[in-house]
This record gives sequence, C-alpha cells and structure tokens, in this order.
Amino acid sequence: MIVYDATPPKQIVVAVQTDANGSAITIGTKVAVVSKNVKAHHVAKSLHGSFDSTTKQFLPQDKANKTRNTSCLLLPEGLRGEVITVHDTNTADRPHPILVKFGAEDEGDGYCLPNQFTMHLGAHEVMVVV
Repeated sequence: MIVYDATPPKQIVVAVQTDANGSAITIGTKVAVVSKNVKAHHVAKSLHGSFDSTTKQFLPQDKANKTRNTSCLLLPEGLRGEVITVHDTNTADRPHPILVKFGAEDEGDGYCLPNQFTMHLGAHEVMVVV
C-alpha cells in the first residue's frame, strides 16, 4: 500500500540581517565588532577582563577590585568571529538576532582569547569582513 502525504512542503526561510554597509549577514559570515563598550557578561570567569588597545593582549580582570561592571569581557573593536545563527526578526522578537562564535585562535585580527565563547549581537554592533 502506498500512502501519499498531501501536506504542502514547509517553506524554509533563511534569515538575513544587514550591517551598516548593507552587506548580508548570514550563517558562516565572518564579522568584526564595530561598537564600543560591548560587554559580554555570560562568559567563563577566565574571560573576564579587557584588551590592551595597542598590544591587543588580553588583560584579566583585577580580582582585588571586582564589581558587577568589571565582571565581564569588554569586547574590543575589531574582534572577529563567525556567525553561527541568524534569527528572523519578523517572526521572533530578538533585539540581538545574530549569534557569533568567537574563537580562541587568532582570526586575523591580532586578538587571542583564552577561551572561545558565543554571544548574541545586533546588526548595528558588527560589520562583515572578507
């Protein structure tokens, strides 16, 4: 006996965001942080700190002066990562619809993170890099 499915096929919608230059941000796109003072609070404690602006060296958090404001990773402008998810803002209420994976290896930006992490960002906070 052959049974046919009369259900129409689901349409696959690929979510696309665009950066300030109008470049498409899709899964697999390499992006760089362009906003100042972007803080990542939900990261491993080994990532709490910031980067020296000239040497691009990671500076761990000062444990003696630990506060809520300093218990985070301050992302430097130019830090690069790879987009792993893009949410469609027309179907879901997402203020930060782009999920970016930042790796422990150098992405050609000069920064080297102690650990990798992912973070949701807005299209206004990143720019496509080639």
